[in-house]
Amino acid sequence: MNEIQGLQIYRSDKLRLARLAKGLSLDNIGSILNVTRQNVSKMESGQEPKDSQFELLCKELGVEKSFFYSERGAPVVEEQCHFRSIRTRTKTITNTVMARAEILTNLISEIESYYDLNDFRVNFDNDFENINAASIEKLSDLLRREWELGLGPISDITIVLENAGVIITTVDGVDEKVDAFSLSTKRPIIIRNNAKNNPCRYRFDLAHELGHLIMHEGIDTGCKLTEKQANYFASAFLMPKVTFSKAIESFPITRGTKSLNWKNIYKLKLYFKVSFKALLFRAKTLGLVSEDQMRSGYMYINKKGWAKGEPLDEQIPFEQPALLESMINGIGFGSWKRVLVKLGLTENVIKEFLPDISFPENKLRAVK
Repeated sequence: MNEIQGLQIYRSDKLRLARLAKGLSLDNIGSILNVTRQNVSKMESGQEPKDSQFELLCKELGVEKSFFYSERGAPVVEEQCHFRSIRTRTKTITNTVMARAEILTNLISEIESYYDLNDFRVNFDNDFENINAASIEKLSDLLRREWELGLGPISDITIVLENAGVIITTVDGVDEKVDAFSLSTKRPIIIRNNAKNNPCRYRFDLAHELGHLIMHEGIDTGCKLTEKQANYFASAFLMPKVTFSKAIESFPITRGTKSLNWKNIYKLKLYFKVSFKALLFRAKTLGLVSEDQMRSGYMYINKKGWAKGEPLDEQIPFEQPALLESMINGIGFGSWKRVLVKLGLTENVIKEFLPDISFPENKLRAVK
């Protein structure tokens, strides 16, 4: 019987967790171990691998053997995950994202034990079926007051959310069908896909996920209604009604009843740091442009090929999360290594999942 870190029980469910986090199939693991997928399935159902198989598994999955003999804790379930692009997202992608999210949640929980972070608290009745535009506008204004943001444009929403106690990070190796997603866990987490590299889209994604965290806790999101609500919240939060309406008065975005004033739309994009489509959508919801004018603008954007990148994007700084990296480095090399040992993880697999984060270095040097 194996005795790893005082535990004697092989946790077969953690083999599946590690496999999914790496985006590997049963057949992939079978090829690595030179066994059938049925054999791997048995290992994930309770059959303990041999020592030689453990060695191969650890190397491939980026974990220590102790990982398979430590408590798993509470698994991340779909009701805690708020995804976008659900219509094109496959079950395989979902499983990979959720597995990585669970590992990162456990890591963050251990790191957080070294600190006293702000609690993320927003009082809101999340009866999502009865949420309407008026209640979302009210919620957005209330949140701005609680966080003392005023009603002007938000210069850096990443800093705003991190100050409120939200962990923000980016991940690599996840299908670009997943734009961003959030986790309604004890410590809220927003994770964004590195494949989507646009400053305005990044800001809107964060505001969208904030909407999910506030309005949809414990609700299985991804349907048209919850996505529409989160989009409306993002729009209202980034472009407050009063401020946006006054800006439109100063810089009218229409000429007559049909044409759009793109010169002023450019100015407003830089002012609010949002995309052209987001501006037109907000103007339409507030009755400042017509449905036809908004659609005309959308068609022009598509005709110009601006769906993935727009003019002036390069003038808007790409926001960078800093809280998680600061927390990891703040505990120092020794504590960081102890966290990895406790979780049975290697630094390499964390680097793979979080490529934009640096880790503590061992500053001790051997004395010659």
